[in-house]
Amino acid sequence: MLLGLAACGSEAPILAPADSGLAVDAPAVADVATRPDAPSVIDVGNATDVPSVIDVGNDSGAPSDASTPPRDGPLPGLGAVSGACGTLRSMLRSPAPSLVENALGFMTGERYDRLLLSAGGRRLYDTPNAGGSSTESEVFSYEVLYRCEDAALVATETEVMYQAPDDAGANSITDLLVSIGGERVGVSVTRAYRPVPMVFTEANARDLLRTKLLGVNRSSMRVLPAQRWVKQILHVFAVDANAAQAVSRAWASLDAATRADTIVLVTVTRGGGFIYCNPDPALGSECPSL
Repeated sequence: MLLGLAACGSEAPILAPADSGLAVDAPAVADVATRPDAPSVIDVGNATDVPSVIDVGNDSGAPSDASTPPRDGPLPGLGAVSGACGTLRSMLRSPAPSLVENALGFMTGERYDRLLLSAGGRRLYDTPNAGGSSTESEVFSYEVLYRCEDAALVATETEVMYQAPDDAGANSITDLLVSIGGERVGVSVTRAYRPVPMVFTEANARDLLRTKLLGVNRSSMRVLPAQRWVKQILHVFAVDANAAQAVSRAWASLDAATRADTIVLVTVTRGGGFIYCNPDPALGSECPSL
């Protein structure tokens, strides 16, 4: 039987060899360990100017102002954001690819509730996407970027406009368009996990990153000038520390053309199984443990 790796958006799932045991968006464990080591920032270029402060705004929907004074920490909301925050703004004009890690943890009993989302998160929740089981991961991608990076929602997946597919028929699209520090940024979202007791390996991560980064590069070429972004973020939700480490190692092994100038943001989750469910769960429900 052929099984697929979790991915968001309207693209077909990534397929693995029949003997890989890879799950097709199978339910994830509802409570997973947080990464024991501190989140890190990896920049192939010059990362010495990465700020250590968090800069967040008011979710007004207007582009963020690069002069907005920094806050002391991430904004509160559903789930606790921790780790590397406020680091992306300085990377947006750099031609170098980067990998950044942070974390999103849910308390026992904390439930996925629309009323606990930001205004942008509620808009994404209420707006149909282009298909697939990606609603929750796209909502929480925005929540992390809003609370941690002062992102403002500019356009949802179906509001971003593209040129016709190229001669090869490439029709990759991005999941949302945000503004960070006054710059337009495309965001593509995916999920790195396999149901227990299987292990998400470096090979699995490499296949996922290659496919998703290729899609990022293609959508950047196709987006219409009126909505063109300065950079894209590939936001990877990792179900545990092992998955996050596999993504980090796989990313470091990719060639320069594949990594291009994309920021890979890896968010390690604890709890929040609804991010990984397929099909999407009803509001307030969780994925069952396996």
